[in-house]
Amino acid sequence: MQYLNPIYSEETRCRDCYKCIRECPVKAIRVVNGEAEVVPDLCILCGHCVDACPVGAKRVRDDLRRSMHLIKRKEKCILSLAPSFAGEFQDASAGQLIHAIRKLGFFGVSETALGAQEVSSAVVGMMNEGAGLVLSSACPAAVDLITKHLPKFTGFISPVFSPLLAHSVMLRQLYGEEIGIVFAGPCIAKKQEADSFSSLLDIAITFEDLQKWFEAEGIKPAEQECDETDVFIPRAAQNGSLYPIEGGMIATIKDGVDDPDAVYLTLSGVSNIRSALETLNVKLAGRKVFVELLACENGCVAGPKTTNRATINSRLSVLDYAAGKRNGDTTECSKRITHTYSAKALEIVQITHDQVSAALASIGKSDPEDELNCGSCGYASCRDFAAAMVQKKAEPCMCVSFMRSLAQKKANALLKTIPYGVVIVDRELSIIECNDNFVQALGEDARELFEVCPGLRNADLKKVIPFHDLFSKVLTTGKDITQHFVKTPNKTLAITIFTVELYQVAGALIRDVTKKELRREQIIEKAQEVISNTSSTAQEIAFLMGKNAAQSEKILNSLIDSFS
Repeated sequence: MQYLNPIYSEETRCRDCYKCIRECPVKAIRVVNGEAEVVPDLCILCGHCVDACPVGAKRVRDDLRRSMHLIKRKEKCILSLAPSFAGEFQDASAGQLIHAIRKLGFFGVSETALGAQEVSSAVVGMMNEGAGLVLSSACPAAVDLITKHLPKFTGFISPVFSPLLAHSVMLRQLYGEEIGIVFAGPCIAKKQEADSFSSLLDIAITFEDLQKWFEAEGIKPAEQECDETDVFIPRAAQNGSLYPIEGGMIATIKDGVDDPDAVYLTLSGVSNIRSALETLNVKLAGRKVFVELLACENGCVAGPKTTNRATINSRLSVLDYAAGKRNGDTTECSKRITHTYSAKALEIVQITHDQVSAALASIGKSDPEDELNCGSCGYASCRDFAAAMVQKKAEPCMCVSFMRSLAQKKANALLKTIPYGVVIVDRELSIIECNDNFVQALGEDARELFEVCPGLRNADLKKVIPFHDLFSKVLTTGKDITQHFVKTPNKTLAITIFTVELYQVAGALIRDVTKKELRREQIIEKAQEVISNTSSTAQEIAFLMGKNAAQSEKILNSLIDSFS
């Protein structure tokens, strides 16, 4: 069955910070329509992007419900517990932790370190058989780094399973092929092992998941009362418990190698591994060189999904747990845990100098001095970013300087064409931007200042206009002022002041309405004259009507008297 990639993007949460690109050591992030997404074929599941994302847009696949369902389906389910458990559950004893896990429904708990001891035994045999470079296969993220991004070193990976898969082989040999096996540890890459080798390992969950499971069931490992049955099956591990710390694997093989001149090195951290191998001359002149590879700096105790990253305390806890344990089994390793690694056939896009130059030109970088190499896009240099654009992994909008320049050009075009005066000021009333119409509205003095200082940038608004208090009011209260009229000795201005950034930046539209105001006053004067004339006429009409009415009344009264 195909499952969602162990690391994926919650696209609606992405906020265009490109921090995941900046932190990804193999640049396995692609931006499409402004959303950063993981490229599974390039991803090595180191978890850097998950740690780096400030809004939680990079997610790790949740396999907890599948684990709960597996326990119900299978007659026996065994939890393979990563040796870094001693650093994760520092407050609980091994017995208490086993008791807590069994309460979740597991048949038993076994140490992944048993598989580590099998791997160490196999590596000792290889080192004793011949000289050359041997790279450890214990860390699946480090193995993916080599097979995907450093393929020429694939042949140097020790041809043996990781400790987890070796442990899964052991458990199925002992308890039957039908058992269910769930791994719990700090590693995200183990989920990919479960997907790729589902016949050996059913599900991989993280320590973070296991802690959530305990919380959901109301189980506190440190408060469990354990008994003699709460022990690791089939037995406790020996020095395989050292694997989660730097140099831990070396400690398990060093005594078994018969060449006192053999060289042992530890490389932790993806960037450290990559830079070391890329500069390595593989012609070792017959020397035996073993390199322990750990994708996580400081080892598995600092894995991406451990909830306790106090690495000194975690290292001490692992060392205390492993103290006094003898070397692990050195019997001949089962052939069932041998495995040959192959380089991954990644699609490599050949990028030419002309393509990079064209991509740079498309974001306004035609000359070398235009290449700021600011890193805001997530790439170390403008040329790396341009190469990513050619590979369809990046978009022009990721370049902050380009977008700023584009926005400035659009703003300038609007400022030039808008028929009103425009000015933008900060909370100190310092001018950020203005246009020519603003200067024209203010008069000749402002025009002279504008010619000396184009745009009046950083000029003090209080020295430019007399009504600066209106701007202060908007910046202080956050309430806009709409269509306010201000009269100066020579002009009448209609002003609208609005908030650009609350309490920080304000803008204004200013119109010279002097002519309109003059026309308005003339209209009012004419209207008043018409009203006056009309009133006078009305009075005359009323007088005449009154006079006529009196005469009519006199005539009618005379007639009445005559008839009487």
